[in-house]
Amino acid sequence: MPSTFYAGDMSSPLAELTYEGLSNDLVRYRDDELDATIATIVAEAINGDDLDGFRRSLDDGDRDLLTTFARRRIVASLRTSSHDALAQAYDAYAVLTQLSEGELNAWFKGGLLVARACAMETDILRDRFVAVATRPSAEMASVVFASADRLDHFAQCYLVETDTRYGKGLLNTAVDRDQPSDQGIGALTGAIPDLNPFRSGYDTAGRVASLAAALADAFDAQDDHASEALRHDRLVASSFDIVTSGSFLETRACVSFFVTGPDGLDFSVVVAEIDPTVTLHSAMDLAAMADELVDQAAAAHDTVVVLLSVVPNFDDLFRDEVADEDDSDEVNDDPVGHYLELVSAVLTAQA
Repeated sequence: MPSTFYAGDMSSPLAELTYEGLSNDLVRYRDDELDATIATIVAEAINGDDLDGFRRSLDDGDRDLLTTFARRRIVASLRTSSHDALAQAYDAYAVLTQLSEGELNAWFKGGLLVARACAMETDILRDRFVAVATRPSAEMASVVFASADRLDHFAQCYLVETDTRYGKGLLNTAVDRDQPSDQGIGALTGAIPDLNPFRSGYDTAGRVASLAAALADAFDAQDDHASEALRHDRLVASSFDIVTSGSFLETRACVSFFVTGPDGLDFSVVVAEIDPTVTLHSAMDLAAMADELVDQAAAAHDTVVVLLSVVPNFDDLFRDEVADEDDSDEVNDDPVGHYLELVSAVLTAQA
């Protein structure tokens, strides 16, 4: 690699690159040509003569891009048993200045299970990673590689394998709604984080992920609607006007996504499987309670509840002009209620 590669303002070769739309969705996985571009850039950085310069050029956005790339390549290897895809994932991790602890304990570790499934020697990944990575990352990763034989299933990596009409995928089951820092769990203490407090039960994760994928596809099929990536979530108790000792209702599984709709209407869709003996309310009861609150709508089938909640438009909330009183009759108190027919149809079809 020429020494002028990072000259001038030290701009990263990744600066103009970004994954668009649903390329971030690792449940509804789809191919993206950007993967090949990033793989080439990472390979050039590793094989060039200024890897430290490459690392210095990376900003937060670049590091997020490389992390997403690594996750995508792990899923690609799960789907195709590609050794090359898995090697590219760990190369991307290796060029980062330091691995975050959450990433190390989830996706990095999960990739070793994928390596075993596709009959790839983890020693190959270890030797190459240690040779390329910074010393802090190499030391942290060596512990994970050394304990790889004790990995038996994705649950140990805070991941769940999904199988939708898109094929195999992976969903991260760590939820961290309240973490203020973007430096990763455990960043303040430097300790390996305990991710258990950030997880919900996932006894029926595959079924709920498939249902969420079907719902997201159904919204995408509507004119002027676009869903975002599926993610693991938690069921907020206040959405049902329930007071609990914590902020969330316990679920067997919970997956959510956002939808951008017409005329500035954005809303979230939360799909949860509940145990009525634990929540003390049936799914039907929860749906009825959610329906009573403004800007929400909910439907239920058996033990599954689907909650739609409008995302506030802060531009409207804080705009300078004050709405005329005569406009109050035009306010829609139930902006997402008309979607319940679509939701119920999907719930019935997927039952």
